[in-house]
Amino acid sequence: MNEIVVAPIELEEVAYEPTAGDPLIKRNLSMLGHVTVRLDVVLGAAEMNVEKLFGLGKGDTVTLDTHLDAPVILQLDGKSIARGQLMAVGDSFGLKITEIL
Repeated sequence: MNEIVVAPIELEEVAYEPTAGDPLIKRNLSMLGHVTVRLDVVLGAAEMNVEKLFGLGKGDTVTLDTHLDAPVILQLDGKSIARGQLMAVGDSFGLKITEIL
């Protein structure tokens, strides 16, 4: 029987401090540039019991745990990658990135 040996490796840690205008990822993306990903913007959250949830109707308000001026979170696959401010872009919402996480 062949025995598989797994040995730990040490990776060099490199510090990267993005400056204004730097892209989120600095790499040659020629092989991945065409891949589409989905980004989600998280405004906040709310907690309520099931009775109240099932009682919600048209016109009801759900209060979020976020202040009006607090930054929103940009997520990629559920992982927070940036913070920003909501903006109007024509007839749509947009996100002005203020911090890369």
